[in-house]
Amino acid sequence: MLPNLKLSYYNHFIPHKDRGVYLIYNSFSNAMMEIDYEVGHVISKLNSMEIHHLDLDIVELMRENGMIISKDIDEFVEIKKRASNSRKVFTDSSTLFLCISPTNSCNMQCPYCFQGDKSAKNRDTKYLDENNINSLKKLVLNTVENPHGSKIDRIQIEWFGGEPLLRKNVIREFSEFVIDICAKYNLEFSASIVTNASLLDAQTWELLDKCRIYRIQVTIDGQKDMHNQVRFYANGKGSYEHIMNNVLLMPEEKFYLTIRINGDKTVFESISLLFSDLENRGIWPMRDKQIGFHWAPKFYNFLGFNQEKDIYYTSFEYQKSKHDFEKLRLSYFNTWAEKENRKNKNLRYAYPSFSDFYCTTVESANSFSIDDGGFIHKCYNTVNSKDKRIEHLDDFNGTNPGLDHYKKLDKTEQADCRTCKVLPICDETCNMRFTSNAESKICTVWKYFMDERMIAIYEQNYQESQRAAQ
Repeated sequence: MLPNLKLSYYNHFIPHKDRGVYLIYNSFSNAMMEIDYEVGHVISKLNSMEIHHLDLDIVELMRENGMIISKDIDEFVEIKKRASNSRKVFTDSSTLFLCISPTNSCNMQCPYCFQGDKSAKNRDTKYLDENNINSLKKLVLNTVENPHGSKIDRIQIEWFGGEPLLRKNVIREFSEFVIDICAKYNLEFSASIVTNASLLDAQTWELLDKCRIYRIQVTIDGQKDMHNQVRFYANGKGSYEHIMNNVLLMPEEKFYLTIRINGDKTVFESISLLFSDLENRGIWPMRDKQIGFHWAPKFYNFLGFNQEKDIYYTSFEYQKSKHDFEKLRLSYFNTWAEKENRKNKNLRYAYPSFSDFYCTTVESANSFSIDDGGFIHKCYNTVNSKDKRIEHLDDFNGTNPGLDHYKKLDKTEQADCRTCKVLPICDETCNMRFTSNAESKICTVWKYFMDERMIAIYEQNYQESQRAAQ
């Protein structure tokens, strides 16, 4: 038996000296086991020709967890099959997803914004005009009644820009149309919006409610002075106070607001001050169930204006900053919770999931991004790049080769990925970043912090089992 076996390429050997054990994790099978420290140390130094040094019960246990496998198995071939199956699942998605940019205009002039060419060209308008709205309605109706891909059972809309709330009438009209379509054909409906929040007054919150746009993303880049340096109006005035006042107007329940923080090394330094101000204004942590955070990197982007390179994160630095941000956020929440006699929260690490490999939005035959001129894109990151337009809504029939542009990517053949030992659980799924040199690629956190995270997960489980035994 033993000569026909080999060690999996995707084994990770993690010493946990505090518990006197070795953790063996396999990213191909997504299984973890613990073993005596000395035995684990020996196994970590073996090659496949030395499996016979192990006791048969250990060999069998490792086989059950996919850490020792048959010599006939080519794990990389199996990973390529997984990637292909994932692509097929996304291609056959039954959700009609529309990322709509009703205008490319914005009332802010953020210096790091790289939202593309704003000049007027053939068939362009300053906003999604009536003709283009009618064309978009036809696309929706035709896709529901005569699917060019999988049959639709759900419609999802994301409003993007520019600043989409500059065109509230478009949002109102089109939302009402789609909601009626969903009611008529018994389809699920959901909607979200990415906005700078400058126009989120009380009436606009009511509009979002009527349009059933319940997921909101708003950008606040650190404390007041830091934010106002990078997010200001066309007249140079900072937007911080205005945004905060509008966020305070958010009705209870119904909505979930994500505060996106475009993170760089200077912004991170002011996060504590931002948390403090949010508390003083009664926004967070007291509304923790309604308000969350997304710590996002400012990529060095060759397509547009950027600040100095040295404030941007490398992939490793960004993943570390995400961890540091969560620790800081949780520490602040718990300090508040103790003052308010509320229950504390613990920092928990989720077990990895198998990789999706690709972007659902790009892969799905029923997913489109629509720019302000009525042109179709396959990635919302290009919605303001006129040279990335595929075709106009009026010309759509689902057969344009440009719709498959980003699907030419085979992630498993990328130089950095092919030999990566965390490829089976990689959560970097952006096709565009792989096919463009404009933005940096973010390697998965598991590439950099496998040992720390697996030990933390082990400790979580260990402590829970100890409590259960008491």
